[in-house]
Amino acid sequence: MVTAKPYLAGLASLFRNYLTSTVHIQSSNEMHDMLTSWISSRGLESTARSFLAKVDTAPGATMNDTDKKLLKLLPHQGSFYFWYKGQLLFYEARQEDYRYFDQEKITLTSLGRSSYILKDFLQECRSEYLNKIRDKITIFGHRGVQWKRDRVKEARPLSTVILRESEKAPLVADMKDFLNARTRRWYAQRSIPYRRGYLLHGPPGTGKSSFSLSVAGELGLDIYTVSIPAVDDQSLKSLFQELPANCVVLLEDIDAVDSAHSRDSMAATPASGQELSTVTKGVSLSGLLNVLDGVASQEDRILIMTTNHVNALDAALIRPGRVDRTVRFQLVDQDVAMQIFHYMFAQQGDASNQDPHSQPRLGVESQAREFARKIPEGRYSPAQVMSYLLQHRNEPDVALSNLERWVESTNGPIAPVQRRSVSAP
Repeated sequence: MVTAKPYLAGLASLFRNYLTSTVHIQSSNEMHDMLTSWISSRGLESTARSFLAKVDTAPGATMNDTDKKLLKLLPHQGSFYFWYKGQLLFYEARQEDYRYFDQEKITLTSLGRSSYILKDFLQECRSEYLNKIRDKITIFGHRGVQWKRDRVKEARPLSTVILRESEKAPLVADMKDFLNARTRRWYAQRSIPYRRGYLLHGPPGTGKSSFSLSVAGELGLDIYTVSIPAVDDQSLKSLFQELPANCVVLLEDIDAVDSAHSRDSMAATPASGQELSTVTKGVSLSGLLNVLDGVASQEDRILIMTTNHVNALDAALIRPGRVDRTVRFQLVDQDVAMQIFHYMFAQQGDASNQDPHSQPRLGVESQAREFARKIPEGRYSPAQVMSYLLQHRNEPDVALSNLERWVESTNGPIAPVQRRSVSAP
């Protein structure tokens, strides 16, 4: 029996090598999500013998709902067989080391030397997954030097992002023009690197990140987000090398470049005369510039950089060619205050969002103008104003009557100023 084992192992190896076809999928690739979504939708995970247990809550569930913290079992480091279009497929998952991190690797095997059934199966997984996330945006974060899908959420319409239309419309039009096939050909014919860069700057809470997510949804692109303080030169370079084509990259807090780049070096001792240690952390300016437009920089992407402190940026970082358009996100003025009030309280066209027993609100336009006249300009971010209005989301009259009290409680009395008039929209 012992002597037969090598022969049996050899026969099994010959069978796998010449009579089967195999495809490999790593968890760092979105194909992994497409495959596991298909498996779960068919209940095939129940045929596995090794699971990863998770809990999840259905949207809208409450503490008393049966959908509160549902148990989910996903195949994990195990194997099972299943049938697809009359063909027997073998699923196997195992953990592997990849760039200092463990990640799951799935292999799918079919009988026969032709791989057509595997390609057909993966195409179905892809099509079904894309149909599920239609009108949604996929947001990728990172774990070390690996991109990882953070979440899929409903794409927020650009109309709900509070920004002056005179600034928003040209910015979105510029991005759409860049993604046009004619523009791509124009760049290629002139051997110009096909990439576009935008700088959004302004105080916290003015909508820079919200706009970035919304515009990615408007363009139908995935967004890959990086917080500069959370990475260093090498990890940023590795992440950019792994970017797919045709995506939006969001670099947040780029003013942390150099300020986050520190060197902690111990002074040389008189006895040894040697430097004992040097530790480098953060992203250096040269490291960032290299990934943006260095020899190995990626093309076919839209780059959005955000900062709360534009004056802290090095001129080399925001020169033309690296930043093609700059947009300032400002604190609330009268125009923006009117937009926010109207957005919060005006009746929406979608009847599903309305209370069937509510009466149409009258005078919202005049209330919005009065709200804009009462709120100090240049003092609050849109996020602060919306937070206040949310306290009275069903009572615009109360929101208006309590406004002066809220202003005094947050910033003190309002000094008389010359106000420009606000016209009806």
